[in-house]
Amino acid sequence: MARNKAMSVLMCGTFDPNFGRNRQLLRLMKSRNMNVTVKNFSLWSSNKVADVRQGKIQRALRAVAVYGQLAAVLLSQTLNPRRRPSVVLVPHPCQFDAVVVGALCRIVRVPMVIDYFVSLHETVVDDRNIVSSTSLTAKVLRSVDALSVKLATLILADTPEDIEAFARETSTAPSKWRTVWVGADSEIYAPVVAAPTPEKVVLFYGTYIPLQGIDFIVRASLLLPKEYRIRLIGDGQERPRIEKIIRELNAPIELLNSVSETDLPAKIAEASVCLGIFGTGAKSSRVIPNKVFQCMAMGKAIITADTPAIRNHLDHAVATVPAGDPQGLANEIVALLQDDVRLRALETDSRKLFLEKFGDNQIAPLLMEALQAASGKVPVSREAPLTAMAHLRAPLVQRALLLLQPKSILEIGIGQGAFSTRLAQWGQYVGVEPDLASGAVAAERLSHFSDAEFRSGGLEQIQPYETFDLVCAFEVLEHIDDDAEALRSWVEHVNEFGSLIVSFPAHQKRFGAADIAVGHHRRYDRKDIDQLLNAADLELINVYPYGAIGGHALEFVRNALLRQRSGKVASMNSATSASGRLFQPNGRLMGKIISVIATPMKVLQRPFLHTSVGVGWVVVARRKRGTL
Repeated sequence: MARNKAMSVLMCGTFDPNFGRNRQLLRLMKSRNMNVTVKNFSLWSSNKVADVRQGKIQRALRAVAVYGQLAAVLLSQTLNPRRRPSVVLVPHPCQFDAVVVGALCRIVRVPMVIDYFVSLHETVVDDRNIVSSTSLTAKVLRSVDALSVKLATLILADTPEDIEAFARETSTAPSKWRTVWVGADSEIYAPVVAAPTPEKVVLFYGTYIPLQGIDFIVRASLLLPKEYRIRLIGDGQERPRIEKIIRELNAPIELLNSVSETDLPAKIAEASVCLGIFGTGAKSSRVIPNKVFQCMAMGKAIITADTPAIRNHLDHAVATVPAGDPQGLANEIVALLQDDVRLRALETDSRKLFLEKFGDNQIAPLLMEALQAASGKVPVSREAPLTAMAHLRAPLVQRALLLLQPKSILEIGIGQGAFSTRLAQWGQYVGVEPDLASGAVAAERLSHFSDAEFRSGGLEQIQPYETFDLVCAFEVLEHIDDDAEALRSWVEHVNEFGSLIVSFPAHQKRFGAADIAVGHHRRYDRKDIDQLLNAADLELINVYPYGAIGGHALEFVRNALLRQRSGKVASMNSATSASGRLFQPNGRLMGKIISVIATPMKVLQRPFLHTSVGVGWVVVARRKRGTL
């Protein structure tokens, strides 16, 4: 408790403090005696309709003014030693705020935690269909999503399923994310004994958006006995469409406007059974909505769509039906309300599971742990600058990491550790490097990662019993005389269901002065890859060429620069040792310049990823089953 008391949080942004998720986070922090300062600035005036009618210039000027205020408050708080927070928390909607706040937090070296909660791109493009996926707006939203996550020290989300999707969408290591369940305010949502009613009320409440699948609820009402009554409470984007469907079908639906949160528990208590969500979109499959947690807290029986998130976390405590199935929903409503024993059992189970897993005593520690983890980290970019050629490999390696989702990684021959700083974000990391000069740089870079370990030397530094989810080696194999034997020795450290990522230069006919100068024994044609993998009991997952066009230009320049040096190499070993130090960016400014230069090259190589055109290969493979 003493640690929590000493910790201070600045909760700032353009958020609505009355939004359920934001109010919940604030309440949980205060319940743990944390020192929380709230600074929120609305992008909207009291008259939202008038704001919408304003021209784009007026709204842009208002946004500039609001973010100027936000920046001024943030700086005043963080630059004052007496008020400096341990961590800055940016609540939902966080993304645009996080770009401004995150940039400033980097400058003043204060960690930033964001509550990602929903993806801007998914909400606007996929969920609500407001703009086309190919529009400029969609591209901007996707970029803002990714940048907000990159700037954050740590990111909160409401389910593990959301984390998996968001991490993949933003190309982020899952280890940077934490699950904090939505839960419910137990002071508001608690069991209430309601007066019995002759009608069987089936209650839905919430915002009218596609996620909810309200049209399926309306169609289900047509299939229910007359003594059953579906009551809809709420407003939102889709309400006019839903009202039209109700009129056209003459559906027996009771429509009510939104009610205050203080009045909502009484409406829930009156219901015989409560409904969750029934939308068929990808988002619907990953979330557990507020209403489900709130009804669980009140000990109500709930029917909702059968989704991975529900199945994984609430399976026995709620009744489920296929998403988008009015007949199935109607059948389940009737079956449940005609089986009093099952109904009471569900009510008991929902309340019990809420108390065991989703109450304040369970969610608050998750939030505290996340904030504490972030508070000890200095928000600087921990990713070391890459060479131009490494930039061309990076997106292909990132693609593989998102596919494999490794929890433990061994990297062999890490050089100065530039790529290591990206791998170490995924989980437990071990890197080995025999060159002392390169290793010293790598060790310092990895010191910023709590789960990263550097070992000076080669593979002999890895104990025979140590195995990993993933073994990596980038531009190493071509330096080894017996490459087949080396690869087999690496595979010994891949666990039973593990994988391997390697990269090496492509096409023996391109062997030139630069290869000699840096200690290469060979380059690899496509057929060589299959032979190597077969000899090491590996099966191919993917192989990508990298460096089409841009890499060819870089290789031309490198050959020209190293042509004279190729005849002066003392030994292959010395050339190999020095190769990890060649062309490395000297400082972050040079790293930024190289990054800018490499960006169009990464775009140019994309059309060639399924060809053999390039200057190198990125190979993703796994152990053949039963070879451990």
